[in-house]
Amino acid sequence: MDEQRLKAISLLDGRNWDKVKVISDYFSEYALIKYRIRVEVSYLIFLSQKTKLLRKLTPKEISLLNSIWQEFTIENGTRVKEIEKKINHDVKAVEYLLREKLEKTSMKDILEFIHFGLTSYDVNIPAYALMLKEYRQDVTLPTLNNLTRSLKLIINETKSMHMLARTHGQPALPTTMGKEIAVFYHRLEKEIYILKKIKIEGKLTGAVGNFNSFYFIDPGFNWLQFSKSFILSLDLSPNLITTQILPYDSWIQLFDSIKRINNILLGLATDIWWYISFEYFIQKKKENEVGSSTMSHKINPITFENAEGNLGLANSMFEFFCRKLSYSRLQRDLSDSTVKRDFGLAFGFSLLAWDSLLSGLERIRPNPHKMKEDLDKHWEIFSEGIQTYLRFKGYNNAYEILKEKTRGKVLNKVEIHKLVDNLPIKDEDKKKLKIQDLSEYSGLAEKLTDLTLNVLH
Repeated sequence: MDEQRLKAISLLDGRNWDKVKVISDYFSEYALIKYRIRVEVSYLIFLSQKTKLLRKLTPKEISLLNSIWQEFTIENGTRVKEIEKKINHDVKAVEYLLREKLEKTSMKDILEFIHFGLTSYDVNIPAYALMLKEYRQDVTLPTLNNLTRSLKLIINETKSMHMLARTHGQPALPTTMGKEIAVFYHRLEKEIYILKKIKIEGKLTGAVGNFNSFYFIDPGFNWLQFSKSFILSLDLSPNLITTQILPYDSWIQLFDSIKRINNILLGLATDIWWYISFEYFIQKKKENEVGSSTMSHKINPITFENAEGNLGLANSMFEFFCRKLSYSRLQRDLSDSTVKRDFGLAFGFSLLAWDSLLSGLERIRPNPHKMKEDLDKHWEIFSEGIQTYLRFKGYNNAYEILKEKTRGKVLNKVEIHKLVDNLPIKDEDKKKLKIQDLSEYSGLAEKLTDLTLNVLH
């Protein structure tokens, strides 16, 4: 580990850099500059193609312009920061870099049309929107799909493994491990579908959203259509009704969706932690790892604990983003600028948590023997089935009778069968109630699991 990582103040840039470094391709200062240049270049080309304000660029010139952002280097980024240091404006520094790049080319005659009529947020908003959209496409959805695939494997393996379900932490009824994991899988699939459908908005509307300079220069031109078409050309959803900034509602929808996904995964992490504690899952041993500095026997569920902590960190930031970005003073204030620069932290902690969950799921194996052993210790849970059946058959006070004989007690199979024998009911009803295994009272658990996995249609 090099000095910079050792001295990092965030575990994302420090000890866990190898797991989350892809974040820097989308949310670092370098990435922001690159996305800004991409927007500026795309705008200049679009201006040439869709207006008569400047000449038509040749295919060779368009290729050269696109190469500036497609082949963007650390040296280019450093040069932008040098310019910014002198002029104290980050977006204007990007414009000046582009001027430097073009002043010795055939495009030196169109330098004044770089950033023509734009406010900084006509560049910043599409740049950040592209970050969010492409990170969702390239990293978020593939990683979540990996998680659902891992869950599907576990569900298929454990769908017939009967275990004791708990409500309020107390023995409740029989279920299967596969069905309980399927609940998380089903929730994730629904939320991932929502996440995919969210349209990320961008804007190009001028300094207060009224196209003032554009309209002043050419009042007969359809600037509304121009703006809409440009934002669509970036594969973003156009919003024409803005102040200087975009109303961030579509971004907030994205953050809220990821926050809900993180909360689902947080619930999964804590439940798996409990199942490991119950020994329903056994952790696979890695020979060179140490579980405790003193207790040499231990294998700790640290991947699920790390996931829990990092999901909480991520969601605290997403929650703040949603609150902060929902308003701005009058037509715009700058307080959102520093906040947007920290998007990478929330996505980074999420990605780190998802990586921990993937690692944890790969390191556990089910222990059906322990699941059945615990289930067989609690035959008192069948009291629900007994009293419901008796009520169905018309016997009076069934619930009260079973409550008196079972509440607060731990009963085995023999004791439950004896209880049934002592009930004032017909022999045929006693025969029905004297089940031989609690798995016979697991309801539709396996069928529901198959339904979740689309085995049933």
